[in-house]
Amino acid sequence: MNPIYEEGFLGVLLIYVVYSIYARLDGRYPVAGALVLLVAAAVAQSGGDSAVANTLAIFVFFLLAAGVLLLLVEHVREERASRSRASAGEPPAPEGPGTPGEGAAAEGAAAGEAAPSES
Repeated sequence: MNPIYEEGFLGVLLIYVVYSIYARLDGRYPVAGALVLLVAAAVAQSGGDSAVANTLAIFVFFLLAAGVLLLLVEHVREERASRSRASAGEPPAPEGPGTPGEGAAAEGAAAGEAAPSES
């Protein structure tokens, strides 16, 4: 394939990464796009078009790298926010319903059951 496609894709991806950092979009979106393109690359390869499959594989690599970068930015932001809350004396932010150790006890308490005791 023509290298202009790769350069164009990188340009659009760079714009997306900058916007995603600014708008605080979920960093998993590029990873999901990479999975879709990976399936498309497999279909192209099975169809005998290895040039398209190779180009799609390069796009998958770029998307995965962008996803890892965005997830790293999210992690650093969360760490800084938790440190600033801790230094301000605020209680830590509540975690979601999937917090380990809370789920079964909270569900049991909501149903009127006793929480399981640890022996």
